[in-house]
Amino acid sequence: MEESVGQEELRGEQDEEEEQEEEEDDDEEEEEGGETEEGEAVDLSEFQAPSLPVSCGSVSGVLFKSRFASGTRGKSIRTEECWFTPEEFMKQELTLTDGCWKRDIKCHGKTLSDLLPKILKVHSLLCKCDLCGPTEQELLDQDNDDECFICNSDGHLVCCDECPRAFHDKCHIPTLHAKELGNKWMCTYCVLKNSQCWWRHRTMTEEQALNSPVSQYIVHCDYLLLCMYKEDTQRVFSKDPSTMVRRYRDFISEPMWLDRVKDKLHSQKYETLRHFVSDISLIFQNCTTVNRDNHLIIMMGSTLSQMFEREFKTIFNIQ
Repeated sequence: MEESVGQEELRGEQDEEEEQEEEEDDDEEEEEGGETEEGEAVDLSEFQAPSLPVSCGSVSGVLFKSRFASGTRGKSIRTEECWFTPEEFMKQELTLTDGCWKRDIKCHGKTLSDLLPKILKVHSLLCKCDLCGPTEQELLDQDNDDECFICNSDGHLVCCDECPRAFHDKCHIPTLHAKELGNKWMCTYCVLKNSQCWWRHRTMTEEQALNSPVSQYIVHCDYLLLCMYKEDTQRVFSKDPSTMVRRYRDFISEPMWLDRVKDKLHSQKYETLRHFVSDISLIFQNCTTVNRDNHLIIMMGSTLSQMFEREFKTIFNIQ
């Protein structure tokens, strides 16, 4: 038995040595750019972003360079559902046999092997960074995003235990309070997703949805507001516009903005979904009135309005 264990350990060490040799070979590639396996030069100009779209067969995700360490270390590829190491991501393509992450994961039509070492740097096996030699907590942290899902900035984040998302306590809706979270916490996105399983075959007309009491669909409204805040990256529609536009109230009799809608929702000021949707619509009506000559702002409002309508119909399964 001891001899068998020793043989397994020896094979493991040999595998690591072989991987290290491959990584060192990658590091010796041409300094001015990568090369394909056939030796052709690769134009690396389109791979300069901090995150890159990747795919393996029918599976797609986003690779974050700052998280990449090797094929088996550093959960660097994010899908809608999870963070994966390149090796784990490759295995999500169930039709793939005898796979190799360097060869089978592609980005902009190139393999990851083409991006080594100028774009992606494989860490040494002796590396002890947070990605390569993580503590138990650091390993758990790799399961979630490094930035707030809503505002895209770092800081103290609360991590969802069901999905990769993480949030600042005030960016999430409803606002998070540490004492109320418990050991396992689900974000609003996941709460809605799980609740949809109970009535995914149920359909509604738009009138039926609008006439429904808000009290039965608070999670739906929270979800819609989160979608709006995430889309409104410049916070054009989140804050009171009268504080940003001179003489705003001379033109608009009833100002409306996302923060106010959120406050009204959680203060139980809305009776039906129609009242909630009406205030959302008012935001964009006011935007058009005030910004007749600002086509950029109008376009931003139109994009946000269309997104809201699309998400509303989706989550209420409106036919």
